[in-house]
Amino acid sequence: MNTLDFKTAFAFMAVTALLTFASATGNAQSLFDVESVDIIVYRDGLAHVTQTVTVDELTPEITLPLFSSSIENVIALDEAELPIDYEINEEDLTIFTLGAESIIVEYDTIALTSKEAEVWTLVTNNLYTSSVFLPQNSTVIYLNMMPTAIDTSGTRLKLSLYPGQWEISYVLPLTSTDQTDDNGGSNTTIPIDYLIGTTITLVAVVFLTILIIRRRKGPNVKKTMKAHPHLKKEDKEVIEFLSEKGGQAFEAEIRERFPDMPRTSLWRLVRRLERLEIVEVKKIGLENQVQLKK
Repeated sequence: MNTLDFKTAFAFMAVTALLTFASATGNAQSLFDVESVDIIVYRDGLAHVTQTVTVDELTPEITLPLFSSSIENVIALDEAELPIDYEINEEDLTIFTLGAESIIVEYDTIALTSKEAEVWTLVTNNLYTSSVFLPQNSTVIYLNMMPTAIDTSGTRLKLSLYPGQWEISYVLPLTSTDQTDDNGGSNTTIPIDYLIGTTITLVAVVFLTILIIRRRKGPNVKKTMKAHPHLKKEDKEVIEFLSEKGGQAFEAEIRERFPDMPRTSLWRLVRRLERLEIVEVKKIGLENQVQLKK
């Protein structure tokens, strides 16, 4: 083979290798598309992340980057709301998606927020367009970049963020009625005795109102227990908690009431009660509300 033929063959192999690599990269990127990323931040700094992903049903697995390696309460569901297996590898989440067309991934993390004095700071490295929902009544005091949109219509301040490194600082409203003036003196806008008395009166009125409403319209828990004698202990505890809450509560409230119950177990418990027609689940805003049927 002469020198010209050798160079031609080498160039052909190089081009073929580049095309093969480009094709493989393109196929890898087309394995899934991130439809939405929501980050709900709570008053204690906990951030709840929800990612919605569409996938090729023939793809055996996909790998999603996590916002942090320190996460908990992870759950992955397919379009039928059935749990899917996954593995956590440091800051990546490998999901075994064969046969699924849409995936919802949820998890909690406290690694995205920090607090100094009264100022909270949220730091995220967004690989995709995302929406951040700050705690109720919070006030933003610093943004390192300008969001694409700011929505103040709901109870939470919503920031629409494009991909990039974001730093958002905010403060929460003070719970004390005492304020300090510019000279360092104390300025009490409402007498504390009056405030305590008013609060106690309001609590008593609300408590009596709830009791009256429960007696008139509340679901009959004893009747429910009697009609379903094979209910598990945790099923009965959740039903009693819902009854105490006036027959309805958000899933987040149930998780707070039963912190030792894994997120997946609670999800299965609610679905089990729903199949037994003991409860119904309604979507209110971004949260699910569980209601006892009468």
